[in-house]
Amino acid sequence: MGGTYEPIDSVRGITNKSSGKMGLELAKEAYIRGADLTLVVANVSVSIPSVFDVIRVETSGEMNEVILDLVPDFDIFISAAAVSDFEFKQKDDKKIDSSSSLFLNLKPTTKIIRQIKKINPNIFLVGFKAEFNISREEIIGCAKKQISDAGTDLVVANDISREGCHFGSDSNEVLIVDGDDVLPVLLASKKQIAKTIFDEISKKL
Repeated sequence: MGGTYEPIDSVRGITNKSSGKMGLELAKEAYIRGADLTLVVANVSVSIPSVFDVIRVETSGEMNEVILDLVPDFDIFISAAAVSDFEFKQKDDKKIDSSSSLFLNLKPTTKIIRQIKKINPNIFLVGFKAEFNISREEIIGCAKKQISDAGTDLVVANDISREGCHFGSDSNEVLIVDGDDVLPVLLASKKQIAKTIFDEISKKL
């Protein structure tokens, strides 16, 4: 949960605005329902209750390593983190001089969600797909592509450009996609959305 951080040098890096709020609400709902869970936590703005088993990570590479180690031992994996799509080809271990122009050379990070079913084919895999200012049909298409590419069993897709649905908000409006089945969830608290997601998971297990 949360957003990963990819360092440029010893003091700078790139990240995103993910708060971890959705991930935390999912964790709370799983706990209420009696699940034995582990949270893999990157950069978040929420306080995580001590009742949870937490593994802290920073970069997408660290998150990938930890998750692949955990996946064989779990029945459900919910990929609610905002993982960076890019990392730097070469990182400087010192602070880069700011007096001159800087060109950043990026390379794609490993797609964590595409590794999960390869390691544990029987795991129930829930993916998240955040897009920006695209149509409902395009969002559904992106969700279906993730199902095809990663084997996700459910995808929770949303447009973060919509009012009340941006990173860090307390609410969201999502589409829960399962193949050709699409369940729209109108603007609601992330707590309520977490309940709806687990209701859908329960129907599939």
